[in-house]
Amino acid sequence: MDEEKIVLIGNESDLLHAGYNFAIKHDGKRYPSAIHFTHHQILDQLKIPDSAIEELLCTNSCDVQQRAMVILQENMPEGHDLNSLGPYLTTSLHSYSLQGLRLRAEHDKEFEKTLMRTNEALLIVCDEKNPILGIGMDDKTFMEWMAKEKADSRQIAYWMKHEHMRPSDLGQNMLGRYLMWLRYETIEKRKQSLLARPTVQVEGLSTDKEDKAFVMNVNDLVISLEGIFHPLSNYYASPFEMKGERYRSVEHYAYEKFFNSLKLDDKAIEKIQTTPVPLNVPIVAQKVLRNSDINQDTIAEKGTKMDRWRQSAMKHKIYHNEYLQQLLLSTGSAILVDCSVGDPLWTCAASESELQHLLTKTYVTPQKLVGWMVDEEQKDTPKSLMHLYGNKSGLLLMELRERLAVHTSSRIPLLQLSAINTAPLKSIVTSNVICFTPESVFHPLYPAEIRCSQDGPPMKSPAHYVATQAVKLLSINKEDSDYILEETSSIQCWQRLHETIELRGRGLELEQTWWMDKRMQFIKESLQLLLDQHPALLRALLDTGDSLLVYCSRFSSMDAELSIGMREMDLRWWMQEVGMTTKTLIDMCSHPMAFRPPYLGGNRLGLILMELRREFVLQGVFPQQLPELQLTADSILGTNSPMENFMTSEHFDMLQQWNYRALWINPLFLLAKDNYPEAMSQCTRIKTAPRMVTIDDEKVSDLVDNLVKEETHTETLKAIAAEDLRAVFMKLCARLRGKIENMDRQSMDIAMVAMETHRLQSIRRSLADTNDREDGGPSSSGPSISAPPMTTSASRIPHSSSGFRMAAGRERDRERERDDERDRERDRAGASSSSSAQPAKKERMEYKIPTTSRRKFGRDREKPTSSAVSSSSDRGRPDSIKKRPHTSPPSSRKSAPSPKRTAPTTPAAPVAPAAAPKPKRNPDEELSDGEILSTDEEDN
Repeated sequence: MDEEKIVLIGNESDLLHAGYNFAIKHDGKRYPSAIHFTHHQILDQLKIPDSAIEELLCTNSCDVQQRAMVILQENMPEGHDLNSLGPYLTTSLHSYSLQGLRLRAEHDKEFEKTLMRTNEALLIVCDEKNPILGIGMDDKTFMEWMAKEKADSRQIAYWMKHEHMRPSDLGQNMLGRYLMWLRYETIEKRKQSLLARPTVQVEGLSTDKEDKAFVMNVNDLVISLEGIFHPLSNYYASPFEMKGERYRSVEHYAYEKFFNSLKLDDKAIEKIQTTPVPLNVPIVAQKVLRNSDINQDTIAEKGTKMDRWRQSAMKHKIYHNEYLQQLLLSTGSAILVDCSVGDPLWTCAASESELQHLLTKTYVTPQKLVGWMVDEEQKDTPKSLMHLYGNKSGLLLMELRERLAVHTSSRIPLLQLSAINTAPLKSIVTSNVICFTPESVFHPLYPAEIRCSQDGPPMKSPAHYVATQAVKLLSINKEDSDYILEETSSIQCWQRLHETIELRGRGLELEQTWWMDKRMQFIKESLQLLLDQHPALLRALLDTGDSLLVYCSRFSSMDAELSIGMREMDLRWWMQEVGMTTKTLIDMCSHPMAFRPPYLGGNRLGLILMELRREFVLQGVFPQQLPELQLTADSILGTNSPMENFMTSEHFDMLQQWNYRALWINPLFLLAKDNYPEAMSQCTRIKTAPRMVTIDDEKVSDLVDNLVKEETHTETLKAIAAEDLRAVFMKLCARLRGKIENMDRQSMDIAMVAMETHRLQSIRRSLADTNDREDGGPSSSGPSISAPPMTTSASRIPHSSSGFRMAAGRERDRERERDDERDRERDRAGASSSSSAQPAKKERMEYKIPTTSRRKFGRDREKPTSSAVSSSSDRGRPDSIKKRPHTSPPSSRKSAPSPKRTAPTTPAAPVAPAAAPKPKRNPDEELSDGEILSTDEEDN
């Protein structure tokens, strides 16, 4: 009940009230309402005359109780009064009120739906006329009374639970109690209908005296004879006595009878008797018969009696062993299959996982599955399922179970969960559910080293610890123990351990001790060592709080009690659909397999972890004092891992895509097959498989080199695995990206060199233009080809905007000296130089044929030229515009002005005065257009 929510129910006009006018039928009589039915039954049980009781049916619902009391007083049974009938009236009122409400729910579906919509709220009947069925107040008065008493919903719920603490003003609210109980019953019935699976009748192999097939009851559960159920198999070494002789197994008995019928010598029979493993008996028998001189027809004739001998030995073994009878009955109504590698008619050629996947199909039912097993002619069996024919061992065991169930209904709990006290776990568990898989850090398969003692050798994983303890308990020989423990992989070690136990029987009593007790004990010890020696893992466990831990893995007969048998997404959807709470799930997992829903496991590993978590908390361990595990929550729990498809009895390969797409029958699938389309769409969802990529770089490099060297790649590519091909593709893409990056880097280098070249050329042009202006003539080099020419106005106007800020470098001083030398040489040249330059200039401008090559930047500038060539920017312009003033752009260097042009007849030019020392430049001062900053100025 949710104490924070209250639903108020009105008087007889309310749909949920027992006095609501809705006719119900019972025993051929019709009653106007549920309250009429209640008081009619009470008076009828007191032997009140029918004529008096009939008056009650004509009374209004609000007056039924008072009218019934008047009728009882008028027709009081002899020797009784109201005091003596008080206990009976109270008890009858409870029972018949509930019965009337149940009838109302059966006939009135709207009443049931409305009641279910209240969820878990507290129901208060506000009937001011009846303080017994209601609270003696209407809804408005009740709300005012709550405000006056300052009572909230929790306080009202507390008063309703504790009668002695309830205020006198507040009525008993009995009808509200009845409705809440009816709501609980309805929810539980619906839940049971969803959880329980009906049994169906199928025909077996045997026939009765009338030659009719034996009929047995089965459900959807399929159990393989392995693990704890292995002793039921004919191929299990379970000694028994029959007719004064002792036999190792059913197979030993059948082949000894077979050899005796063939009249073979004692030496041949001794070979059968000394064969320790029942699965090897047929192999030894074939070798003996191959070396004998017996006719094959005789062998075939006597071999027809093998089935009868096996059946006789099987019945004798079960009927004379009380434990095996209880073990067989504990399977409930499951379909039994023997998946041993033996006689194909007596074993099942299909594996347990194949049958589980087959049952996910909507058209596959238990009747069809058993029918395919007994269909000798295989008329109705699909071709892909013809290998299901056989399984005589499982079918005969099901017939024996049916006969035993007639005389007893006892069951044996497969695992004694009393070792774990589930009461404290249920008392503190929250509604939160945390699921983990075999890939999580909480599983014994997690590859974390542990030590039994401080000086002991390290073990690769908790699974290795369990294997070591099992070797000691079961007295496994050195050869088998080395085979188990030499494997470093925890998965391989775990599977080899159970393979060895299944192959070589260790005795019925010892093996059952292992399956029912010691195996769980060793798992708990290994996990405790793991958590003690790895504080980060303990921190991760304590961070789960009081949540319910559920181990999600595929259902298997060998590990049915360890896991829940479902995927995480299926479990959560199923719990929500059936209204399963965490406490209910703990109770259900504690039940034996025969009393649980089919394919619902025992979740023993989750309960062990919860118990360990509680023990560490009681020891005073605080998670804040422990180091935090640097993994994501999905990595810690192994969420959506392919290992949800892990089965101990079958080979598991993590890289197989099937592990992501695998579907198996589970409680949600069974619910979906009962016409639940939403559940079917949920349980048929498959996980997206990631694309596996090989991380062995050496291997991938070799593959890439082979592909590069070989001319034909078709055969080579076919021989490479998919994950290797993905790695090769990634490596080739990485190489291609590296080449592209190198090319981009080289392109950037080329662009930088081009920019630097352009910058240097701009500096050279600027220097040449400055020199020409000082000389009085245009530059002979012409405009730059690598960049568009700068306009004349822009180069003349001081402080105009420019796209470049150019520095001359450390050659500036030498350039200044060379300029001074050129000025002196030009002054000495006189008129002869200028007069000879004019005709040549005019001729070049007319034909536009350059007579001099483009000057190089460097030492060539020191060579004087005999004539000046006008730039292309001056061509075609008037002479007045071509002439430029003999001034240079503004510069920070203070030098003497250029001397005025003199007549050509002047013999010598005046000596230029020495340049004044250059002052230091303010670093914050901006450069004007055309001004060049030398390197020595930058240094200053």
